[in-house]
Amino acid sequence: MVRALWFCVLALACAIAAPAAASPDLFANDAPPLKLVLTARFDDLARNAPHSTDPYPAPLSASDGTGPEQSFSIQVRPRGISRRSHDFCEFPPLALEFPDTGLHGALFHGQKKLKLVTYCRNAADFEQRIVVEYLAYRLFNLMTPMSYRVRPAQVTYRRRDGDAGVTRFGFLIEDTDNVADRNDLDELKAEARGMTMRQLDAHGTARVAVFEYMVSNLDFDFVAGPPGDHCCHNIKLIAARHATLASATHVVPLPYDFDYSGLVDAPYAVTPESLPVNTVTQRLFRGYCQHNGEIASVVAEFQAHHAEMLAVVNNETRLTPNVRNKTTRYLEGFFAIVADPAKVQREILGRCR
Repeated sequence: MVRALWFCVLALACAIAAPAAASPDLFANDAPPLKLVLTARFDDLARNAPHSTDPYPAPLSASDGTGPEQSFSIQVRPRGISRRSHDFCEFPPLALEFPDTGLHGALFHGQKKLKLVTYCRNAADFEQRIVVEYLAYRLFNLMTPMSYRVRPAQVTYRRRDGDAGVTRFGFLIEDTDNVADRNDLDELKAEARGMTMRQLDAHGTARVAVFEYMVSNLDFDFVAGPPGDHCCHNIKLIAARHATLASATHVVPLPYDFDYSGLVDAPYAVTPESLPVNTVTQRLFRGYCQHNGEIASVVAEFQAHHAEMLAVVNNETRLTPNVRNKTTRYLEGFFAIVADPAKVQREILGRCR
């Protein structure tokens, strides 16, 4: 009896001391596409999206093809600014909000809130544009681990149980806290223009500026934000652990939201009226002059990843041949510029702000 009790105590102690099995990384580079089925009052959600971000209960079924289907009780809410407008999208992007408990060992273990990029409009060419936007994140992943990782998914949106729904390509975006944790940093929050340019990490900021130039995105700002909103516009900030806004230095910007880029070339995308460009496909450098000293080394980094970037596009089987060729040609236009020192001087260094 005593001996049996001793083994029970020992087994319990070992179980407590043993580390928990590592959860699979939702955004691992080699992770297969997810299959998601969301059921919610999507007609109401889409109709109310321009003026409401209220949540809706949404049972979620998920599978990654390597195990049984998993079910979750979550909430979904429309998110974003432009894409919530019916002038831009028939269906808005979504935020998926997970419960605080019950996810141990599940596909979404450790997740609290994830952004889902949806199909926007019910047309084949729009699905292609969503794939290209997904690839924009993948391209920046090649440059630095301080970037948002993404997970592709085939998402079925059902209005009710028994509804066949509509299935479209989409992708999940890693949460900012997870990006920060991977890099042993914390998210830094600031009011619009609450942080100075001098607090930004020079190399990291120059890298983002060149990347935004490569994909021809002008819909961002490192320190400003929309009127009445927080810093920054389509940029999140990460900095040293426990840094405060007053003390933070070497703050790294994380770019996201590339639907206004020339690479994606969405039909609703327009250029800022204050800038000397006529179309979103026309590149204009928006980096800071104080970071010009970093441009040569940043350009060299991009050139070192030239072949990998083209491979990301050419290996994407969800693209049609026409879109794949168009995307490749657009990237090659950037690499032709950075291969010419005179063009780097004129188009990048000479256009700084």
